[in-house]
Amino acid sequence: MGDQPVPESRRFGRYLRTIREQRKLSLDAVEEMSLGFPERITKSHLSRIENGRAVPSFPRMFALSQIYGVPITSVAERFETDLQLGMRPVELADETPEHIQRELERHKESGRYQEGLALSSAALEKYRQARSEDHDERFLHELRIYHINCQVHLGRYESAKVACERLLNSAALSKRQRLWVLLSFGTCCYRLRRYTIAQMGLAEVDEALAQDDATDRMRAIAETVRAPVCYAMGRIEEAAASFRKALELFRALSDLFEECKARINLAQALIELGELKRARTHLTAALKSAEEAGYDKLAALALSHLSLVTFRLKEPGPAEAYALRSNAIARPREYLSIVFRNCFYLRDIAKQRGDRAAIKSNERTLKAYLSRVEPDLPEAIAYRAHLAGGEQ
Repeated sequence: MGDQPVPESRRFGRYLRTIREQRKLSLDAVEEMSLGFPERITKSHLSRIENGRAVPSFPRMFALSQIYGVPITSVAERFETDLQLGMRPVELADETPEHIQRELERHKESGRYQEGLALSSAALEKYRQARSEDHDERFLHELRIYHINCQVHLGRYESAKVACERLLNSAALSKRQRLWVLLSFGTCCYRLRRYTIAQMGLAEVDEALAQDDATDRMRAIAETVRAPVCYAMGRIEEAAASFRKALELFRALSDLFEECKARINLAQALIELGELKRARTHLTAALKSAEEAGYDKLAALALSHLSLVTFRLKEPGPAEAYALRSNAIARPREYLSIVFRNCFYLRDIAKQRGDRAAIKSNERTLKAYLSRVEPDLPEAIAYRAHLAGGEQ
């Protein structure tokens, strides 16, 4: 790639150097330990990688992950993240921590997690280099927690899990921050199908919530994480109960964003339980709140769920209208899983009315997005079966 460092390579190189130094390994030691792998890593080449003047090939990246004891998925996710951050440079001049926090909250509410990831990364670099009494370790932890939240929403679960494990070892975490990290850790574990570890994390959360200083917000957040774990394990009724409890708690706290999200999650569980009309009631209310408050991703998601509900209720006209409205929000913002889901049902609706042009258009989108959506998305699983010649 030449001898001139580029920002994304320099960032990834610093990440690799930090791990090596944490493991107390010299460049010579890494070179010697790499001899058993297909591609040897010389100390001069590793030095160029760490200084952003080279990027490792995949075999060398795998060797480094094994030598450093870091999952290859975590290293690969970090490399991908740094490449994408390089495409979204963020310059921070005189922005105050309060201004940055407001911007991060705005990105969260609109579902712009790539932008949030870029901003939190830039802020972490800025304040790590210029610590003062105004920018103490707890503020840095707030940025790290937000960064983890963005990684989770972007599907980088291994990287987020590693970051959670690192943060949980910090004595500077407040009780509230520790609970947030534990909940994110539980989310990552259940997404990675490590259900036993996820349940262990939730058990520690329950211990924290049993203490007298636990707040209703903490309890509400805990329910929003407990529910997906139950959902993933097929305990849909328990998941619905947790989402319902979270909804009640967030409503009492007047937290409109979290209330709206909990309502949509509850509706999704109700759909799985076959309670379509109750789900539609919740989704209609959630959509109204999301549109009024400008919660773009929640609005797109509510519309997508409404499309599924009306499709199952054999109302193809409303189902198509909801899916198209959802895509109008989701496509420009690259909410890929939502677009994929919508096009999956739009294709089926087009088949019902014999619209070959619409069938082909939606098929093109499904094929283009299949490798970029979450692999356990039900519609993605069904579409893979379709491509393999199985039943939809």
